[in-house]
Amino acid sequence: MKYTFLLAIASSLALASCAETGGGGGTAGPAAQLGPHSAQQFVLVNHAGARTLNENDPNYARTIALVVTVEQQMVGGEQQITASAAAHKDGPHGSLITVDGLRVHVTQPVDFATEPRKTGEARISKSIPATGGKFKTVVAEATLKSLDYANGVATVTVPGDQ
Repeated sequence: MKYTFLLAIASSLALASCAETGGGGGTAGPAAQLGPHSAQQFVLVNHAGARTLNENDPNYARTIALVVTVEQQMVGGEQQITASAAAHKDGPHGSLITVDGLRVHVTQPVDFATEPRKTGEARISKSIPATGGKFKTVVAEATLKSLDYANGVATVTVPGDQ
């Protein structure tokens, strides 16, 4: 009974650790507002590849932050949406690091995305009609599918005008 209890505690701590580091694709907390219609979110993703990374390599990182950012503005009666996905070394404010399979995808109010590719940052923009000059809600996600890092998903929602 005592060992079952210890195993349950160890399992719950391991699951909590995965949730905090993006191992389960979760988020790291509330989105950071960058302005009235712009926001950013990130998850931490650990090295998990079959290939051993060289710690002397400048692109070496045990943990990276997968960051999704949405920035918007009104231009000529249209809502201009710019979304980006970025991989940062050692946290959301670290230097960019090139990773395989980085993609940014806007799912709402219209669906548009980049193809997964090897890069440190993926960026995409689109303008849509803004009836009455009001912003629509935007949902975007950054995804990482790499041989070197655990798969990760960071999602951010920027509410529109009521």
